[in-house]
Amino acid sequence: MSDLQNILRNKIFVFIISLCSIFYIFSYLILPFSTADTTFYALIGRGMLQEHMLPYQYVFDHKPVGVYVLYGVWDALTAPLPVGKFTVLALLSLAAFAAMARSIWHTRWLWVFAALVLLGAPFELLAGNTETLLITTELAVIWLTRKGTFATTQQTNRALLLMAAGATFGLTVNINYLEGICLFLPVCFLLLTNTRPLFNVVLFALGTCGGLVVLFSPYLVQGHHALADYFTLQHTFLHSYSAKLSKRIKAVLLLAAYLAVFSPILIKWFGQKSILKTAPTPDTTLLTLWFVSSVPAVLLSGHPFSHYSGLWFAPVSIMLVLLAQQKGALPIGALAPACALTLFSGGQEIQVNLTLHQNLEKIDYAKVANMAAGQKVLNIRAHHAHYYMANLISADRYLFRDHIDIIFKKQTTQHYLDDLAQRPAFVMLPYAGCQTGAIEQPVCAVLQSHYQQVYAVRTAHKKTRHKIDASDLSFELYKIRN
Repeated sequence: MSDLQNILRNKIFVFIISLCSIFYIFSYLILPFSTADTTFYALIGRGMLQEHMLPYQYVFDHKPVGVYVLYGVWDALTAPLPVGKFTVLALLSLAAFAAMARSIWHTRWLWVFAALVLLGAPFELLAGNTETLLITTELAVIWLTRKGTFATTQQTNRALLLMAAGATFGLTVNINYLEGICLFLPVCFLLLTNTRPLFNVVLFALGTCGGLVVLFSPYLVQGHHALADYFTLQHTFLHSYSAKLSKRIKAVLLLAAYLAVFSPILIKWFGQKSILKTAPTPDTTLLTLWFVSSVPAVLLSGHPFSHYSGLWFAPVSIMLVLLAQQKGALPIGALAPACALTLFSGGQEIQVNLTLHQNLEKIDYAKVANMAAGQKVLNIRAHHAHYYMANLISADRYLFRDHIDIIFKKQTTQHYLDDLAQRPAFVMLPYAGCQTGAIEQPVCAVLQSHYQQVYAVRTAHKKTRHKIDASDLSFELYKIRN
């Protein structure tokens, strides 16, 4: 009877976990976006594909060009899909990650996929932010490099694989520069510890250079210092955007807290015989080096954002599955801290997603799009997601609400006044921005004299840990008087 009770208890447990997982994933799928970053990447990508304007020539953001290419193409491919497109992208990316992990470490595909989707809740992997794509492109570089160095293939095939690995590396680094650090140790291990290391390095470098040439070819074709301007704008902004000491301390503490939660898995991994007592297998070493490289990359970002930790969690998820596949290697109790954090984070994410869904339902984006009718809209500290949702055209290169403050600092007010002197057809503000002091009085005076309010919406205020506070979506739209 006890065996039957255990089987029934296990089935009930699996059913509850499956039901909660479906509800958790569904809370993302009902949203057109769940994190602000994805809308910005896709918005710049639209400018590239529709208007043929290169990044930073239409709207500025500090990320490298590769991220806008990926999100722009995905946004175009999924244009008919009103909701869930970035979560679908995340699920496809995680599925590909699990498939490559199975190829290298012989893990169970579903186990790796489930670990990423569920235990990755604290790192918002289903939001479809760049980290979700980066862990897959990272693994693609490792997979191709390993295949080109370890596999007993013909010389021509090895060369092609290594060059493909280099080209993928170039793309990955141009989604986020920190990927160069994440991949440094595993790639060096693969290239230098196998036969003909010089041959490996040369081919990998040629592939990287070739990939970069293809990626930046539009800038090279355009000429007129386009590529130099791209790097100059990026460098200028990043210099002003660099985190303060207080934020860096918070980032270190956040990383330490997450690593403490997952420390039972790491202790088991680094304490197993294949790591310490005998010569480790190459693939075990590869996974270990990937994790070791990813931790400092997260710290170098300098900002205490949870989604950055997805970079080191990716190799940890594979470690977890490898240990779970060895009977008795990983006691159930070792997963207790991670499961507790997952339940807490997952519950928060569901609540935030439902609140965001309710607030987005209050905004009539079709009406806003019809009113703007392709005319330029100046954004003054309102949320940029409205530009993505209503397909609006920005009147200023610096669309993100705090970029002008970061770059121009004390000259911010004058910059906005200069923008208004160009008489943009529409201006978007935070809700009651002039009344609350969010907008400077000289700017408000110009608006009162020359513009009239044509639309306003106030969304519910609910403080959460999520980057999109519900009240952030409140805004007012003004039209210039004839």
